[in-house]
Amino acid sequence: MTKAIIVVFLTLMMFSCTDINQGENTIDKLENLKAENDSLRKIVADIETKYVFDSITIRDIPSYKNTYELNSKVAGEIVFVGYNVNKKTNVILVDSFSYNPKKLYNPDTLKLNNGGFIYETELNSKQISLKGIMETKNEYGKGYEGFYNTAIGTKKN
Repeated sequence: MTKAIIVVFLTLMMFSCTDINQGENTIDKLENLKAENDSLRKIVADIETKYVFDSITIRDIPSYKNTYELNSKVAGEIVFVGYNVNKKTNVILVDSFSYNPKKLYNPDTLKLNNGGFIYETELNSKQISLKGIMETKNEYGKGYEGFYNTAIGTKKN
């Protein structure tokens, strides 16, 4: 009978030690998960202050000062262009717009082509004006919206 009591007692002690170890393991796992969660929150908070793009392209923009004559210097600028293909990045040309509230008159959305929005217009007077709105939005990160206005003139001799 004494041996049976000792065996039962030892078995109960082993199970109680296992429960204590499992409890400590669970506490350690919870602490690790909490630390990981805190670090992920910091990463997400940092992403929310950045512009996030789906894709990127490189543009080589030649200088308007280039003459392209023999032995002349040629200059340009290479830029990295980030863009979203999520249909939330747009360039919309308009006849006119108002700011408050934002209203676009006769909008024409340009198509996205490898990170660029190609436009073509006729220079039917000495100077024409292009106006529009540029906007990019994404699920994460900052969005951007800005008005666009440029003038294109004929070459003077």
